[in-house]
Amino acid sequence: MWNSEQKNIWRDIKDTWNEQPQSEKINIQVSQLINEFKGKVSQFEKDSINSDIATLKLNWANTKSNKVTQFEKNSIKKDINIISGFIRKVIAKFQR
Repeated sequence: MWNSEQKNIWRDIKDTWNEQPQSEKINIQVSQLINEFKGKVSQFEKDSINSDIATLKLNWANTKSNKVTQFEKNSIKKDINIISGFIRKVIAKFQR
């Protein structure tokens, strides 16, 4: 689904992120926040999320089999290109 340009952009983001002096500290803090969040989620919420994921997977299987219109594909492609452009700008600012 992703073309090579998009893969390169995401690789650049990852490389830029990992080259930042504070990235390890931020990664640790985010990991701690995720663990804290997981600890505060009730079993009901976990079950609800799992149910939603199962529903999405089922619907994705149905949608995946060429039931997406060309208009939707074009719209998604356009949005991805816009996002990629913004990401390129962010990377350029980080690399200065």
